[in-house]
Parts: sequence; C-alpha cells; structure tokens
Amino acid sequence: MKPKTSKKKSAGIAARKIEEKRRLDLPYKAVGLGLLLWLLVTWLFFGRGIAPQINIVEGETVPATVEALVDFQCENLRETDLARKQEANKVPPVFSIDPTAAQRATKKIQALFDRLAGIAAAGAEERGEKIASLDDLLIGSNVDTAQFIAAFPTNDIAQAKTVIVQGIRQVMGAGIMSDGYRENLSNESPERRLSILPGANAPERSISLAEIYSRRTAVWAIAEKIGNPDQRKVVETLLYSVIEDNMAYDKTYTESLKKQASDKVPPVIQRYPTGTILVRAGERATPQTLLLLQQHAQKRQEQREAVEQLREIVGNGLLLLLGLAATAVVLRVGNPQMVRQSDKLLLLAVLSLFTLGSARLLTYLSGQYALVSSSLATYLVPHALAVLLAGILLGGGPAICLGFWTSYATAVLFDKSFSVFALGMLITITATCTARNVHRRSSLFRAGLWVCAVMVLYVLVAAILKNQALSVLVGQLAAAIVSGMVSTILALLLIPVFEKLFKITTDITLLELSDMGHPLLQKMAIQAPGTYHHSLMVATLAQNAAEAIGANSLLVRVCAYYHDIGKLAKPEFFTENIQHKENPHDELSPHMSALVISSHVKEGLTLARRHRLPQPIMDAIEQHHGNGLISFFYHKARQQTDGETKSVERINESDFRYGGAPAVTPEMSILSLADASEAASRSIEKPTPQKIANLINDIFAMKIKDGQMDYAQLTMAQINAVRQSFIFSLSNMLHGRIPYPKENGSSPKAPAADARQPAKDA
Repeated sequence: MKPKTSKKKSAGIAARKIEEKRRLDLPYKAVGLGLLLWLLVTWLFFGRGIAPQINIVEGETVPATVEALVDFQCENLRETDLARKQEANKVPPVFSIDPTAAQRATKKIQALFDRLAGIAAAGAEERGEKIASLDDLLIGSNVDTAQFIAAFPTNDIAQAKTVIVQGIRQVMGAGIMSDGYRENLSNESPERRLSILPGANAPERSISLAEIYSRRTAVWAIAEKIGNPDQRKVVETLLYSVIEDNMAYDKTYTESLKKQASDKVPPVIQRYPTGTILVRAGERATPQTLLLLQQHAQKRQEQREAVEQLREIVGNGLLLLLGLAATAVVLRVGNPQMVRQSDKLLLLAVLSLFTLGSARLLTYLSGQYALVSSSLATYLVPHALAVLLAGILLGGGPAICLGFWTSYATAVLFDKSFSVFALGMLITITATCTARNVHRRSSLFRAGLWVCAVMVLYVLVAAILKNQALSVLVGQLAAAIVSGMVSTILALLLIPVFEKLFKITTDITLLELSDMGHPLLQKMAIQAPGTYHHSLMVATLAQNAAEAIGANSLLVRVCAYYHDIGKLAKPEFFTENIQHKENPHDELSPHMSALVISSHVKEGLTLARRHRLPQPIMDAIEQHHGNGLISFFYHKARQQTDGETKSVERINESDFRYGGAPAVTPEMSILSLADASEAASRSIEKPTPQKIANLINDIFAMKIKDGQMDYAQLTMAQINAVRQSFIFSLSNMLHGRIPYPKENGSSPKAPAADARQPAKDA
C-alpha cells in the first residue's frame, strides 16, 4: 500500500508543478509588443515635452479668472489688425485705361470732318446726298447739320479735324473717370491719389484725384484748343456725344497690393508681466484670449527645469502604462487565447496607432500652426476607425479593449480630459455594437451613421453644459460628422488590406464566397453532383447546429460548401458520385482504396491554394476528417487478412487514417460531425427518428472515443445541443413519403388514419 500511496502522491505533486509552470508561463511576445507600443506612444505624445492644451474654446464662457504666472510676450491681435488695415488703406486704388474708347471717338470725328470736306468739294447735284449722309452721322449729338456746315469753312476743316483728334488722344490717353468713381474716392479722401496701370505707350503712374479728367473737363480741355468761339461751341456740343469714361477700377490688383502691404507689417507684440489678468471669469473666450493662454502655457513650459519636465513626462508615461496594463488584463479575461496570438496583438497595436497618431497630429497642428481650432480637434480624432476595423476583423471583445486603450491614451494627451475619454468610450460602444454583424459593405455605412449620430448628440450636450456660442457649435457638429464619415470610408478601404496582411477572413469575404456561382462550386455541381448535394446538406446541418450553440454559422456554412472540393480530382471513387455505375474500388486493394479516399484532403488543399481561398476554408478541408480512421476499408483489409490462413501480414491502422489534424475550433468540430452524420444517414433504410438518433449517438461516441473532439473547445452541453440539432434536422430531411396513385387507376394501400397528406413537392 505504501508504494502505491507514494506513487499517487508523487503524481499529484508533479501535476501541481506542471499547473504552476503553466501559470507562470508568460506570453513574452505579448509583453514585449505591449512595452514597445507603450514606448512608441510615450515618445509620440511627449517626445518633445508636454504639449500645452487649452481646454477653453472660442465662444465659451471662461469658468475662472486666469492670471499670468510668468512674464511673457504675446501678439496683440487687435493692434496688429488695426496697423495692417492702416497700411493697406495707404495703397492707392489701381485703375486701367481702355484704349478702344479713344479709338472710337477719333474714328467718329474723322468720319464727320471727312464728310464735311466732301460736301464742300461736291457739286450741286451731289450736295444734297452728302448733307443727308452727314446728318446720319450727327444723330444723337445735338448738333444741327446746317450749323455744323456753317461753322467750318472749307479752309478750316483739315486744321480743326487735326486739333480735335490730337486733343482726344491726349486727354483720353490721360484717362477720364466717371462721376461715380470720383464721388466714392472723394468721400474717402479729397486728396486721394491713385495708380494708373501702364498703357501701350505710357508707363505706370501715380496721380492725384484732382488731376484726373471728368467727362466735362475733358470736353473743355479739347475744345479750348479751337480759337474760333463759334467753332468751339459746336465742338463742345459734338464732343459730349463722342467722349466717354475710359478708366476702370482694377479690384483684383488693388487687393493684391493691399495684401502685400499688410503682410509687411510686423505683428504688434505686447508684454504681459506676472500678475496680469489674462481673462476674467464669465467672459467669452475670444481668439485673443486663446492666444494669450497658449503663449502663457508655452512660456511656463520653457521656463521649467529639465528635472521638472522629465518628472511630468515620466508621470504621463506611467499613466499610459497603467492604461495599457488595464487593457491587457481585460483582454486576457475576455479573450485569453488572443493574448498568445502575436499576429492579432500586432494588428491591435497598429490599429491603435491610427487613432493615437491622428490625435497627436491634430494637437500639433492646433498648438504650433493654429491650422486646426482647439475646439474642433477633440471631435476630429477618428476614434471610430480603429474600433470599426477591430470589430470586423477580430470581434467585439478586442474592439472594446482597443477602444478603451485609445480613449484613455487620447484623454491623457488632451491634458487628462474626462470629456475626451467619455466621447471615445461612447464611440467605442456604438461602433462595436453596430459593426458586430457586418456581412455586407453597405452595413458598414449604417454603422458610420450611428457613430455620427452619437457624436452629434454628445456635441449638443457639451454645448448645453458649456454654454457655447452658435458659431462654435456649428463647427463642432461639422467636425463630428466629418470624423465619423471619414472613419467609415477609411475602414471600408482598409478592410481588404488588413485581411491580406494578417490573413484574417471577415464575414464580408465569407458572404462573397457563399455565392454558388463560384467556379469551384460550379465545377463540383457538374463533375461531382453527389458531392455537391452532400456539401449543401452538410452546410444546412452545420449552420443549424452552429446557431444552436452561438458559433459562427456563416463561417461553418461556407466551409461546408468547400470542404470536399478535393474530390474533384477523382469524383468517381466516392460513393455519392458512383450511382448506378460499377464501383471502381472492387478492382483495388483496401490499402489503395484508402489512399485514394484520403488523398482528397491533399487535393482539396491544393485547389484551395490555387483559387486563393482563405485560411478558414483550408482549415475546414484539413480538419473535417481530422486523422480519423477510414473504417470501411480498414475492416475490409482485416477481413481479407483473416481469410488468408497462410498470411502473416498484420494490418497497420495508421495506413487507414486521414492525414489531417483534429478540429481545433467549435466551427470545425461541428463541420466534422455534420460531415460524418450526413454521410452515414444515407445508409439508413426506412429512416425513423429513433434510427436517426441512434446513428447520431453512435457517430458522436465514435468521434469522441477516437480523439477527434479533444481540441474542439466545446463543452458537453454544447456537444449535446449539436447532437439534438442534427437529429432534428436529419429527421426533417429524411422524412418518409406517401406513394402517389398510379396512372392506370389502381390505388395504393390507404395510409393510416393519422398519416398527414404530404405536400406536392415534399
């Protein structure tokens, strides 16, 4: 008795040591990846010191009075703007001269005087016609034709024409301004100067407003060159119909010159000594307020000692480490297997950097360049992007853990802001719930709309609590909507990329593979119709069972479609495809038959790689038989060996086993059981629920005894639920039929009184 007791005691001690060793077995890759992520985020956030964050936004009521704790200098926005406006106002307006106006005027004057000269030279017969043509030219000029002819004798016509044409070219070349422009410029400053752009033969010049011709002074300047008073009066009347304003204001060029002058003005810097009140409680935050607070925070940061800065960086780094450790604990409790899957942990780390990198970029643009308002940066952070991708690629549990980490880290970056953390968690929960069952890409947009709705609601609540201005609220609402939609679009674009890089198969890809028009399924339907029908039946069985225990029913259904594609290599060697043909196994030895049967696993994997099917389908091909025994040919070989009395050959059981691996997930286990159950159910003659139940019980017992369920991750309760689902489904699939009457009128034996009339297409 003592040796036995000692042996049992030693075995117990050994078992406890193994258990303790397992507990102490840390996932070193996960720990190393976590530390690397922590160091990277700490450097990203605080590599150049703590970035000062201003929690007050423009238009918000300041909660408390802020005094300057250090001397600093800051730009006075009001004085700078005033100085720049003054400098811009010094820039003279720029006008251009239209040369075509002078051309039109000289052309008309030349035509008039040429007609006048023609009248003087014409005879009595042509004179009337010439006068009529001159009268046509004078229409609209208020000049009488007879008066015009009388005013200019024949010897004065050429000289008058020359003087008037030269005067028009000179005066209109200098420029004639309209009364409207002149009045506007006079109201600004009577002594205002302006610039005239260079013309064809004149350089750019600056001239006072008083020196510019109006239409009236231009007529006087030209007419005064005519010595004869009567002729001068006629010319004045004539010129009023010929002379026109030819100066146009060049607004674009003027504004460009004003901007250049304004930009040359340096900002007005004002000193704020210690104790100066920067903003009082109850005041509305203005751009000047935000700039003062930002410059004050930066000056305080610069004056801190290196030890103090290092202490603050270490403190924030430790906060990040605590948040990351809490995330790891939650992930370990909720998904213990994922902690040891380094590829999926790497994916979570990469996804978190999308959010955290964007947050750091926004704070950098806001603090250093003021390209993004601090009131918008919080809502522009794409919290939903990483969570949506994690929810679709890895599931809800990892997505919530990732959302917690990114929300916590972003809150630390934004000066430990609780509102940032609350917003991130609300987005995390919303995105995880709405992206939980995304089977179509259009469903992702619905998830994005939910995220936008939650962000808009949060913005409205925050605006009520902080009494924000309407202009700020509108900008924040726009930022929230843009962030949600951009996150959704980027998630849609990045899903195929991460599927390829990390070899993950999403429900979206599975749904695309469930299309029965896939080339492999079409080929199976034509070349191996029995196998095709078998796959459909297995898919129905497995899907119903998966739904009964909460497994991925879509995954197991799609895997069932493809699990037997290897039979396409030799379809005629499998029972479901033999039908009424001769059985080719009759001419083969049991060993050769077993080799042909087991080869469909290898052939299936080859076809799957050729058609680039995802890893879950390849797992289904390899694991649906596991390393189970090909019992029919094994027993046949034993019978042949027992019948040969002189034979000393012994049957090696390993020669009759499949070369796959036992199922390691609930879905693959269900597929393995469904495949065996459906195939065996075809051998039942006159199936009844009891016969089906007995058969299913035997198959489950055999699978468990053979070790095919050792790694299935299924409880006995779940296995029992799968068994009951199979019995129910097969009982409905293999229901009996009542024979139909024959065409010659003879009727079959009447069914029992309680039998139900089957449907026509049952």
